[in-house]
Amino acid sequence: MKKIVHYSFVSLVFLAILFPIAKFNKKGTVSQKENRTLAEKPDSPFKFSGYDAYFQDRFGGRNRLVAIANFIDYSVFHKQIKNSRAFKGKNDWFYYIDSKDGNNLDDFYKKNLLTKAELESFRNSVRETAQWCKDNGIKYLFVIGPNKHSVYPENYMEERPEGITRADQMISVFKELGAPCVFPRDFLILQKDKNEAPLYYETDTHWNNLGAYYAFVKIQEELAKLFPNTDFPKIDYDFSVGYSESEGDILPMLGIKTAKSTQVTATPKNGTFSDYFEYVKDEGREGVITKGKKENLPKAIVFRDSFCSALTPYFSTLFSSVEYNWRRMTDDDKKHILENKVDLIVFEAVERYSLGIAGM
Repeated sequence: MKKIVHYSFVSLVFLAILFPIAKFNKKGTVSQKENRTLAEKPDSPFKFSGYDAYFQDRFGGRNRLVAIANFIDYSVFHKQIKNSRAFKGKNDWFYYIDSKDGNNLDDFYKKNLLTKAELESFRNSVRETAQWCKDNGIKYLFVIGPNKHSVYPENYMEERPEGITRADQMISVFKELGAPCVFPRDFLILQKDKNEAPLYYETDTHWNNLGAYYAFVKIQEELAKLFPNTDFPKIDYDFSVGYSESEGDILPMLGIKTAKSTQVTATPKNGTFSDYFEYVKDEGREGVITKGKKENLPKAIVFRDSFCSALTPYFSTLFSSVEYNWRRMTDDDKKHILENKVDLIVFEAVERYSLGIAGM
């Protein structure tokens, strides 16, 4: 009997050692659960810190072990949940802080203000992009989606310091150059106190359909200035509010399965979005193309990130066609834009990545 127990124990230990190796993730490049890029294998055997990150990201059973550990801390010991990528703040709100992905933590504490040289480089980038559009008779609009903590700082771990933000510095450049830009942070802050439903998901980095709608209101105001003779569709919306235990994109980073998430659904009054446009292509990161029901409306192209996803249905109602590209504009795009006689280019980015919004 003792031998059986002994061999069983040895076998279990052997399997525990073998499993992480057998299930090692060699080919994956992105963690869908954590919404991030996995560490790559170092190009030199002497880069020990690189190998440490490589193995920690890819050993078999990693996600399950992280989930179990965080579940115990969160549900049993009621510890504050925090790691290098995210944390649980006040009132069951979760925030993204990965220093390798925009560094929201530095932005919250206003430690990422632009130097004089960085501000000048950004100014030149915006000026160059705006000039190319003007030279080719194309309207343009910059849109910055506020970080979640910029609209809801009250649920953070600490109070946000006073003073300007990096985004404020950038907005001053747009104003100086006369470049049309929408940064709806202050408008969203005003609206959040007028609505029972939040404007951002509690468990996600993004604004929800209600927050995106209020951003769209400010975008509409700019479009009216850019196209004063265009009769854009005027649509009123109904919003319905529900609740779920949806994961969102932050919970998997913390190994938490469920937490309360407010879900807001928007629909045009007395109709549907399909009354105004249809999807010609709807492949997310691989591209989205919409076709409006009125051919006399302008044609637009959008260079975007994930914050544009909730904006897409609203924005698409205003144009004869819109092409959404999940990347920055390149020189190859210029020829395509000119050949297709695009009327408007929108450059959209979330606040933490807005420094490259005018990159070409």
